[in-house]
Amino acid sequence: MPIARPSHITTSTNEETHNQNKTFYRLFIQFLASNLGLVIFVVAYSVGGTFLFILLEQYIELQNCQLASLDEEISIASLSETIYNYVVISTDNTTIIYEQIIDCLNNFTNDIYDRKSDFRYTGQDCSTTSGWTFPSALLFTITVITAIGFGHITPISWEGQITCICYALIGIPMFLICLTKISSMLGDMFRLIYSTFIRCICCYCRIRTRTISIDPSWPEANDQFNEDQLSNYKDDNVEEIDDVWNRVESQIPVLVIILIIIGYVCLGAYMCHQFEGWTITKSVYFCYITLATIGFGDYVPGITSGSTDGLRFLATSLYIIVGLAVLAMCFDLIKESIFEKFAWIAIKLGIVAEDDDQIDKDHTQYANFEYLQQGNMNNGYLNEQYEFYDTLPDYDYFLTDGQWFSGIKDKVETMN
Repeated sequence: MPIARPSHITTSTNEETHNQNKTFYRLFIQFLASNLGLVIFVVAYSVGGTFLFILLEQYIELQNCQLASLDEEISIASLSETIYNYVVISTDNTTIIYEQIIDCLNNFTNDIYDRKSDFRYTGQDCSTTSGWTFPSALLFTITVITAIGFGHITPISWEGQITCICYALIGIPMFLICLTKISSMLGDMFRLIYSTFIRCICCYCRIRTRTISIDPSWPEANDQFNEDQLSNYKDDNVEEIDDVWNRVESQIPVLVIILIIIGYVCLGAYMCHQFEGWTITKSVYFCYITLATIGFGDYVPGITSGSTDGLRFLATSLYIIVGLAVLAMCFDLIKESIFEKFAWIAIKLGIVAEDDDQIDKDHTQYANFEYLQQGNMNNGYLNEQYEFYDTLPDYDYFLTDGQWFSGIKDKVETMN
């Protein structure tokens, strides 16, 4: 006979399970909100949508292809019989026969266009050819969530069309959020790379300009400027260089950003020129139209049959995703640069007041560096005193940095 568990134990177990579920859901939502979680979600969403549309549309495509092929055979047989009757059996004059044959050919041509628009049939082998392959369907889902819309394949069934609407309603906002996160991360990485590059150039140029040429015929000069002193002199200027470039490391020139955009477009144009055989003009046109999310669909890589058409579809998908992230990063950097320029102009014209918080931040760093470099004072004592010194005197731009700094020094000595 089973033993009944006490009610308080059962309640405790249920509460523990409920708390574990809440913790799991909270951690899952936090993971999705992170950069990696968003990227994984968008990738999974694209791949899942690919298989979903293949499931919905591939069978309908095969069915329509077979119907269109049968209709084509009937049209060809009817055209042959009609022309035979006009040419062999008809007793009308030649002019009337020619007009009737031309009408039949025009009707046959219109039927071909109708089959292409209604069934996407162009005479292909229905058993081996399908537009809804995995690479092609993946490119379709990516062009849906990126709002490019090449139109190289589209849903025909009502189920696929309704699914496409719902898929875009969820996918487009999620992709935009993911794109914002990725572009912000790429912007931070590019600022770091750019600032590191500028720092290296600055250090190299500063070391070269600070190198002192000493005449070997002056022994007293050799005694004064020995290697230890030169080494100490260089070390003293490292923090000064860091302070200078901390103020300008985020100011990336617009020309550099434009060159990045041009370089990425040229990279895609070169790939299209090599793999698709397009001209340079067509390749540049396709890359720009695609990255600008215009997506006319007049040129689509991988449409022409070949052994590498699947790889070309996948390469195009990857190029679009990375390109949109790079383009968003560049637009963010250009926006920041333009805002900084307009803010500087507004301050110079007296339209707006300068940000006091930024002034305090910049000159706190400056005062910290300059004051701690006084050679005859105890560095440990200064660091301890500086931690309790939070209020700086108001900075006056009409004073030199030395005059402003001397005011800080006097105030600290008064406090001590």
